[in-house]
Amino acid sequence: MDPTYQARAFFGGPTGPNYSSPRGLLDIPGWQQMDPGAAAQAVEVSAYPDRYRNYEPVAESILTALTRGGGPGLGAGGAASASSRVVFPLPEGTWVLTSPFGMRTHPITGEQKLHTGTDFAAPDGTPILAAADGVVTVAEFSGGYGGLIVVEHTIDGQTVATAYAHMWQHGIHVHAGDRVMAGQHIGDVGSSGMSTGAHLHFEVRPGGTGGEAIDAAAWLNQHGAADLPTATSGSPAACNTAGTPGAPSGVDGDPDRLVDDPTSSGKITARMLHLYQQTLAAFPDTGWGCYSPRPGTKSEHPLGRACDITFGNRIGQRPTPAQLDAGWKVTNWMKDNADVLGVEYLIWQGKIWSLGRDADGWRPYNGGGMHDPASITGGHYDHLHVTVKAG
Repeated sequence: MDPTYQARAFFGGPTGPNYSSPRGLLDIPGWQQMDPGAAAQAVEVSAYPDRYRNYEPVAESILTALTRGGGPGLGAGGAASASSRVVFPLPEGTWVLTSPFGMRTHPITGEQKLHTGTDFAAPDGTPILAAADGVVTVAEFSGGYGGLIVVEHTIDGQTVATAYAHMWQHGIHVHAGDRVMAGQHIGDVGSSGMSTGAHLHFEVRPGGTGGEAIDAAAWLNQHGAADLPTATSGSPAACNTAGTPGAPSGVDGDPDRLVDDPTSSGKITARMLHLYQQTLAAFPDTGWGCYSPRPGTKSEHPLGRACDITFGNRIGQRPTPAQLDAGWKVTNWMKDNADVLGVEYLIWQGKIWSLGRDADGWRPYNGGGMHDPASITGGHYDHLHVTVKAG
């Protein structure tokens, strides 16, 4: 076996020896966001699809032993290893900051209270990464946090814990006592516990697991892992006044250029991404699905010009009265700002509105020849559809 050839063949890409078949890692769309075991399987196409994921801990231990000069490998037990490396807890390009640390009106209880973390909206299932080397102290599913992981680290000689919340039960990939590395995939974004949409609630607790939380955005900035706005007492950023979103801004550059879709491995237009980002910033408790191939149908989803949005419910499930009210707030905000956002039409609750026929208001939706308008999903009773214009 020639290790140089094998390495080049595995990574592939335009300069790989087998381009473009069989595929290498660089030829697989979205490989950066994939679990390492799944990425390896996508390249090797083993008859035993779980083999790479099963051996991932062994590979990590070997890598640690080879690169850290005699330090302990990954595994269970032991104190948190000293480290100065801090990474952002979500893959680049997958998230939007939606609720900072500080006093706010709780979106479910309506109470004015301290929000002890920083919220980053991201698609359900997005990998959550350990912010630094450390030892898992909590990995459980309970209470308002839902799925919760806490990792203790020793950074610059000080003990600090990071907490990651709202994973589904199946989205917790570590156990208490496990040693993890900075950037290791430890969980998946979910919406369990006191949550109204898929996101990561990220906390930083100086002193350890039971410490009092500080502004996680400021901590990430201080350690070179991010460049985020930080909350200050009394500032608008410190208090999320639900229901009072500001006016959106227009898209920069060519609005029709294709960019990565944060909700899938496909592409959407820059205008569609801009609307997604602007809406998610104003209404963080929304769920999104955009690009979809949909063969045999006439749809803007494969063109990257459409998204479907939910409000805490699942597709196929009618929204609760509170979710319905939230849906109308988002819908009317998009309608009121259609010119700036580039909205072409909206479908919601069995009705359609289009900018070109604004004078007609909301009209009955007939399914467009593809959907049953009487069904929950076909009539868009479970989700809002938005299409943005081209050009």
